[in-house]
Formats: sequence, structure tokens, C-alpha cells
Amino acid sequence: MKMTLPSWWQVTIPHRDIREGKLSEAIFAADLGDVVYGKAPLEYRDASIFFQKTYLTQGLKNLLENVLSRLSGGKGDAVIQLQTPFGGGKTHALLALYHVVRHRKEIEHLTAVSELPEAKDAKVTVFVGTQADAVSGKTPWGEIAEQLGQYEIIKEHDKKRIAPGKEKLRQILEASGPTLILMDEILEYIVKANRAEKVEKITQGQTLAFLQEISEVVASSENCGLVITLPASILERYDEEAERSLQQLQKISGRVEAVYTPVEGVEIYEVIRKRLFEDLGDEKTRRQVAESYFKLYQSLSTDVPSEVKEIEYRERIERAYPFHPELIDVLYERWGSYPTFQRTRGVLRLVAEVVADLYGGKVVSPLIQSSIVNLENQTIRREFIKHIGNEYDSVISADIAGKNAKAPRIDKEMGSEYERYGTAKGIATSVFLYSFSAGASRETTLPRIRVALLREGIPATIVGDAVAKLEEELWYFHSERKQYAFRNQPNLNRVIVDREETISEDRIREELKGLIQKNAGRALEVYLWPESASDIPDNKNLKLAILSPSCSYDSDKGKRLAAELFEKAGLGFRVYKNTLFILLIDDNQHVFLNKALRRLLALGEIQSDKSLLETLTRQSQEELNKKLKETEKEMPFKILMAYRYLGVLENGGINWKDLGIPTVGSSQTISERVKQYLKDQEKLLSRLTPKYLLDKTFGKDENEKSLREIYELHLKTPGMPLPESEEVLLDAVIEGARTGILGVRENTEVYYRQEVTPTIDSIVLRGEVASRIKEGEREEERKGGAEEEEIVKKGAIRRVTLRAKIPWDKLSAVITGVIRPLMDRGLPPEITIEIQADSVEGFDRTTLDSKVKETLRQIDAKIEEWKEE
Repeated sequence: MKMTLPSWWQVTIPHRDIREGKLSEAIFAADLGDVVYGKAPLEYRDASIFFQKTYLTQGLKNLLENVLSRLSGGKGDAVIQLQTPFGGGKTHALLALYHVVRHRKEIEHLTAVSELPEAKDAKVTVFVGTQADAVSGKTPWGEIAEQLGQYEIIKEHDKKRIAPGKEKLRQILEASGPTLILMDEILEYIVKANRAEKVEKITQGQTLAFLQEISEVVASSENCGLVITLPASILERYDEEAERSLQQLQKISGRVEAVYTPVEGVEIYEVIRKRLFEDLGDEKTRRQVAESYFKLYQSLSTDVPSEVKEIEYRERIERAYPFHPELIDVLYERWGSYPTFQRTRGVLRLVAEVVADLYGGKVVSPLIQSSIVNLENQTIRREFIKHIGNEYDSVISADIAGKNAKAPRIDKEMGSEYERYGTAKGIATSVFLYSFSAGASRETTLPRIRVALLREGIPATIVGDAVAKLEEELWYFHSERKQYAFRNQPNLNRVIVDREETISEDRIREELKGLIQKNAGRALEVYLWPESASDIPDNKNLKLAILSPSCSYDSDKGKRLAAELFEKAGLGFRVYKNTLFILLIDDNQHVFLNKALRRLLALGEIQSDKSLLETLTRQSQEELNKKLKETEKEMPFKILMAYRYLGVLENGGINWKDLGIPTVGSSQTISERVKQYLKDQEKLLSRLTPKYLLDKTFGKDENEKSLREIYELHLKTPGMPLPESEEVLLDAVIEGARTGILGVRENTEVYYRQEVTPTIDSIVLRGEVASRIKEGEREEERKGGAEEEEIVKKGAIRRVTLRAKIPWDKLSAVITGVIRPLMDRGLPPEITIEIQADSVEGFDRTTLDSKVKETLRQIDAKIEEWKEE
């Protein structure tokens, strides 16, 4: 039995401020000056708490060992420049140095601190450029001297704001003993000081001169150190002069640890865990969770990125627990590339809010993944929005999270796993997080979406369908070459939605009528959207009446019109009732059909609107063309799906049949589908047995019936199965005559157990009746032979020659009543025709030669006399 993984909040214990919802912005805004002057939050001000919540990365540990060794007279670099990306942990490193020198005794019991070198009697002095007053406050040299108790040495230099020179600085440090000088945000101060020096007409560059002097003095000492923080690059708020100042500072402070990275690689996971959690739970659970995710990724093969299937990634999951590495990575690498994000601090502040939100909501998940970040939480949302622009607030509200957002609505509409796990919302959230970076990568792929979303219980097969649904429904969700991202410009779907709103109901109705006409087919005689009984003729053809959507299956109007069509034909009553079938639309399916028609018309209009088409990217134009073709292709199926109720007249009235769901991909026309259904239900027969004709169409006392009468009986009688055509009846009669079940009479001749070629006017006999007749004929023949011999002996009439005037329109009667009886009793008669024709206007030669004579010649007639007058 598979064991269910516990949710992260069932295993870990967040720090108290997170559990109690008392997170403060200040606890993530470390400031060295606030700590020195006692204004910082306790987490930074109290050395013991600070180190309990600080993970000593290898870089930070190296820095501490370097500085403490220097202060104790050992090896170590005198001047250290901390130059890291903005928000990369410089201030936190300075705080660690400050506490480990200033409050060593208070934190000696901590394992991380006790292993560090000890600098006895060392002092620490701090200058923070953002807090210093460049106009009326103390200068850097004045501030440092005062903190060391040696202000009198440079009092005049401080008041005049003139750099004191190396001798004065050496005097101060010698009097102070082992000393660590920490200078944070010094470029900020130089920029302010340069402006002030211009106003006061003081020689500019005094701070740079001081830094040059103090660096040289510290370097020549045995137990002093100087640590300066510099930005990695100039931010927007600085000018070209600041750029020059930064270059000078970099030269002055030398090469030692010139680029120092306090946090590297997986250390960010430890930094965050240490800061946000009191207890991470037992190691066994963490391994179990990591193993579960690792097996999941292994099972997905190429559906996930290759790196998540490597053994190292399982270890990363365990190191990052309770976070999924993908969440921390996307924040640190993508969002951290924004100068305003303050990398480590920004990630800490954001994930702290995420943890607090999820902990309060007890969201079920083994790990904290980007897909469960709650962008509906305004605090979390603001943490993102402030870096990318307020316009994205409406993007989130419209598509991702909020009362009217589309992704949560999709989850509700789709139900099952969608709603249970917030699938659509989760995918939209993770794609949003991957959509922003100061670098080139501002989108994500389907494999990475799976990593961001999938966890225990969520079927992997759902992701592709869900993304396709988001592409279809969301306004700002963009897809190009299988890369997904949110942008603040509406995507093609939004353009389509806008155009759909302009499509009128009349246009939809007109388009539907045209498409039905196009897809009606000819398997039956189709009458489209009749309005009265006079619109459908009363003939023997099989007819299908397709009623308009206003006459739906669920409407009284549709049922009333259907009854009228079956009952009447024009002003009279319908005779051939059994040849009519009526098709009605399903109201629910009509709604979906209408939506598809509206989409079809909108796509067609956009495709035809050249000015609008030019505003779309080539990818969107290709997507538009693809959508148009797909929608056109789907329409016949959707029409078949909607027109599914077939009315068939039976003895008890109209019986409504549900044709059901058509076969996907079927190319059947409407009439073909109806005809096939009638065949499947044996309402329409392609073959009849002779026995069926006797059982269903002959009364008990009837021995014979015309084939025409039998055919019309089927056409007129409601509920009676229909032969597909006259040929079906003729074939049944041929079979019956051959097998002896039936007989056929043509004029005076009866066919029984023999081949016959009947017509619709033939007479069908019961087999036993035909058998008796044939037996009687044979008896008559026997008697006739004897009689003929007797007649010959008595001088019977052996030849008849007659000449008679016959009306021209009675020639057919002469054949059946004169010639055929003479043939039956003797040899084929010899016929001579005498024709006398008169014309007032006269016969032309073409009529006489090309028609009359030519016809006689073609039938091998011998013209014995031809007279013209």
C-alpha cells in the first residue's frame, strides 16, 4: 500500500513570527547603522538570535576567519572589498563581522562561532553612507575616530571636512589597538559629499582621499582590518560622476576578495531554511519526500527536464525542503536579476510571506512549489508587482487569481482533478513566475511546468490539456513555439474574444443555415427549416425536414410544427406520411454550436482584416490560421452533435429518437447519418424476404395484390418499415417467384418457381395460388393437345386474316388484346400495317424520309406500297 506523503506544514515548524502572522518588512531590511544605534529589529540587533537564524555559508565563514585572523595578528587580508550583485548579502556579512567582534562573549556558546578564530580586545567601528549627513554630520574619519574614543586627534579636520592624512589615522589606530573598520554604502556617501563640497567650495574628493589614506594605514598595520562594500554595477539613480568614483574606489580598496559571493549554489536553500524555520522535521521524512519526487520524474521520462532525473537533483530537493528547488531557483535566478529585488533579501521576504500564507491556509502539498504560491494574497502580489509594473496587477486579476480570474473558473468548470488541485490556477501561477527576468529568459516550457505543478495525486496527463485550455481561455497567456509566458498585451485569444462580441445573432443564424445546407447531403430529400406544411410536398420520396433552432426539441413550437408537417401537405392531408422524417436541435448543444459559430465568424473576420492582421506577430498569424482551419473542420461534427432528435411517425403518434453522439472524425452528412440510423433501427430496409411481403401486406383472405399497392401501403402506413426503393420490393418478388413462396402474374401469364422480371404493375400471388394456377394450365395444355387433334380432324380454323380501322391511341390495346392471344394459340402472326395519313399543310421530305421510312428500315419492315399525292 502506497503511503501518503505528509504536507510540509505537518513536518516543519516555521518561526514564531510566521506562525502568528506577525511578519514585518523591517526584519528583512537589514541595516548596519540601525544595528549600531539600536534601532534594528531584535533579529539583527541581538547577536545570539542573529547567529541562530544565520546559516554560515562557506563564503561567509571564509570572510569571518580571514578578518578574525588578521585582527589577532595572524594571516589575513587587511583590506577587503565586498562587491556582489545588489541584494547579494553584503550587509548581512557586515553584521556577522560586527557581532562576532563586538559581542564575541555573548555568542561563544554557539557551535558556528566557537570554531572561529578569536580576536581578543578587538574593537569594531562602523560607517554607513546611507545614514551619514554629508552636509552637517560627521565625516567618515570623524565618525570612526569618535567611535574609537580618539576624536580629539582629528577634530579640526572633521569640522573643516578635510581628509586628515595618514599620520593622524595611524595615530588613532595605534591608540585603539586591534580594530576592524566596517564601511557600508560608501559610494552613496561619496555622491552626496561631492555635491556638498561643490556647494561649500571645498576641494572635492576628500572622501576618496581619506579612503586611500586609511587603506594604506590599515595595510601597514599588524592587527587592523578594513571591509568596504561596493555595488557590482552602477544603478539608475547614479550618474557618470558616480561611475568614476566607483572605479576609483575599486582601485583604492585593492584586489583582496575583489568579488566576494556570500551565498553560492545550494547555500541559498540553507540560508532561507535557517531564517524561516525553527524545526525542519526528521531527516527520514525529508528523504522520503525527495525520493517520491525523484521517482515521479524518473517515470515521466522526456516529459520533464533531464536535470530533475539526475541523482543530484534528489539531493537538492532534500537540501531545499520544505521548498521545491524550482521555486527558490526561479526567484533567485530570474527575479533576483532585477536590481530592485535585492536577491537574497528579496527571496527571503517573499518566501516568508508565501510560507505564512500557506501555513495559515494549511494548503496540502509535500513541498512548496511555485504553482501553489497564492497570488490572490495582496502582500505576495505586491512583492512581485513592484518590480515589473502596476499594469500586471490587472493581468493577475484577469487570468490567474482573484474573484473573476479565468484560471480558477476553468478549474470549477472542468471539475475532478482540476478543481481538487487547482490545476489551471497552479499552471498559470508558475508560468507567471517564470515570465519575468532582467535577462533574456522570460518564458517556460511544458516540461518545466510539470516540475512546477506535479505532486502526489495530480495525474501527469492532465498538464497538456490544461495548458491548451489556458491558451484558449486566458487573455494575457502567450504561447510561441511551445514557450509559455504572461505579457501585459492581450494575446490572440483576447483579440478573438473582442471580435466575437461584435457578431450578431442574425449572422450566426445565417451561417448555420448555410453550413447545414452544405452538409445536408443527398441520401434523403432534404427540406431545410420549413415553416408550414406547404413547404414539404406529399410525394413518394424519402424526405427529411430539418427544423430551425427556434423549433427545438425542448420547445412546444418545435413539437407543434412537427405534428402539422406529418398531418398536412399544403391545404390537404398528407397521404405518404411514412416517407417523412423530422430532425430537431438539442437546446443545450445549440448553445455550444452557437459559440463555435461565433468563433468561426470572428476568426474569419480577423483573417480578412488586413490592418488588424498586421498588428499580430507571425506566430499569432499562424495560430489564427490554424484555429480557423480547426474550427471549420469541427463544424460538421458540432452540427451533427446538435441535431440529434429524429421524429418518426408511428401508430401511436410521433416517436422521438435520440441519434446519440456521432463518431468523432466521421465524414457523414446529415441525411447519411439519419438514413444509416433508420437502417440500423430496421425502419428503412435494404432487403425484404418474400415471406415478409405475405405476412405484412396480405390480408387473411387475400390471394393476390398488385406490387404498386404493396409499395404504397408501406409509404402510407405510419410505423411500417420502409423499403429503401421500389427495387427492394422487386428483388423480394423475384426471389419469391424463384423459390415458390410467391407467384407473379403478368397479364394472363403466371410465373411460379421460375425466373421473372416483374414491374411495379405486376400482380403478386400467394405461392399456393400460383401453384394451383400453373397446375391447371398444364392440365389445360394436355386437354388442349387432344382437342387440337380433334379440331384438325374436324376441319378447324387454321388461319385468320383481318383488316380493321383502329384509332391511333388504341394501338397498345391491339397488342395485348389481339396479337398476344393469337400468339398464345399459334405461331407468331404476320402483321401488315396499312396507314393513310392526311395533312392540311403538307408533309415535308424530312418527316417522310428521315423519320418514317428510316424507322421502318431500322425495324426490318418491308414496304409493299408507298403512294404520295
